[in-house]
Amino acid sequence: MFQINDQMKTRFAESPEQFIEESIQQYVREESANRLTSFGNDPIFEEPLVGFAAGDDPLFDEYRKVVHEEHFSPREILTRHLAETLKIENPQLESVSVVSYILPANRETLKSNELEKEGPSLRWNHTRWKGQDFNNALSHDLAALLQTLGVYAMAPETSPFFKIMVIPGGFVSNWSQRHMAYAAGLGTFSLNEGFITKKGMAMRCGSLVVGMKLKPSARPYAHYRANCLFYAEEKCGRCISRCPGGALSAEGHDKVKCYRVLYEMQAPWLKGDHGPGYIGKYAGCGLCQTGVPCAGRIPAKCD
Repeated sequence: MFQINDQMKTRFAESPEQFIEESIQQYVREESANRLTSFGNDPIFEEPLVGFAAGDDPLFDEYRKVVHEEHFSPREILTRHLAETLKIENPQLESVSVVSYILPANRETLKSNELEKEGPSLRWNHTRWKGQDFNNALSHDLAALLQTLGVYAMAPETSPFFKIMVIPGGFVSNWSQRHMAYAAGLGTFSLNEGFITKKGMAMRCGSLVVGMKLKPSARPYAHYRANCLFYAEEKCGRCISRCPGGALSAEGHDKVKCYRVLYEMQAPWLKGDHGPGYIGKYAGCGLCQTGVPCAGRIPAKCD
């Protein structure tokens, strides 16, 4: 939990972007919830990446076409939060921004999952579920911190307005964390529909919407799949062979087959058939995010 003092208020006033980035880094570094208690109390996540996007960036209008027609814009969801949660009548926002962050998985966790071929390692499974609990706590506490500093802030994924919808090709949400990260300059998409950052795609990500102007981060890529070797250089595709259920091919990611892997093929992991201790709604898989060149970096070549 963040503690407010006068020095923090001064730092925030002088450089809100730096203050927010350093606050996230400190939280990841120091918060006890970021620990794999069953694995020597190792950190779940390593040092995070943080980026910012302007809330009225035209890119967010495109997300209604490429994600789903019900996908929120940052201004829409923050305005709804103010009106329906805080009960502010006819809220008016001069500026809106997005704070996006990447939580890279511990390198030892990547190594453990790289050895697996049919289902996730126990360490990866705990990272999936305990890591998301930590992610939720981070977004909640960061929003509370900014609100204490006089800024409207909310975490869309943990709000009552967030929903996951079933479509013919699988599932989509009305607030995509990966698309927020793309807008904030943190990475690009991959063949398996993961998200490749400079610390790889074995990660979890989160975001906040805030009622203030923050300097947008540069987007250092010309294409939304620029970091994926399969598209950038027409080679690799290592993630295809990593999927135990054939959900990946040169044509992309089959969400229906992926669902079957998670909830049917890997159901024995939760039943204890592959050892005790597995938790969560499903085992977690992550095989296509490990044992591949982009697991922990933007690959320069297939190796």
